[in-house]
Amino acid sequence: MGNYYIAAFIPEKEGNFSVYFPDIPGAVTSGYTLEECVEYGSDILKDTLQEMAAAKKLIPEPSKKETVKRKVAEMRAKGGLDMPDDVHYQLFRAPSLDMVPVKVTISLPRAVLEEADRKAKSHSFTRSGLLAHAVRAYGYG
Repeated sequence: MGNYYIAAFIPEKEGNFSVYFPDIPGAVTSGYTLEECVEYGSDILKDTLQEMAAAKKLIPEPSKKETVKRKVAEMRAKGGLDMPDDVHYQLFRAPSLDMVPVKVTISLPRAVLEEADRKAKSHSFTRSGLLAHAVRAYGYG
């Protein structure tokens, strides 16, 4: 079973919502609806944690809800923002952070393989590095 992080969805005066993951540095986003916030929150959590893992940074352990509430209130206070009473808290499952390389065999048309090799060489990648970079650029999930 994976880790779950708690996000705080805070209604703002402008009519949108701010989304905070206080356990994850820099994981803040916003949206106009709660549905957008769930989507954007999932994306920011996934992207930030995977970037941290790729950079071999320490991944923080998830906090309990009371700690999340306190951290968000502190973040808002530092920014001169109020903490409304109607904050929604949502659990988000952390993505897989297993960055151990796995050897695989794939089949590609020869022309595609040759083009991949040219692209890899021109960008100083190996074939595997090019594929990994393309997946990250295209987006996980």
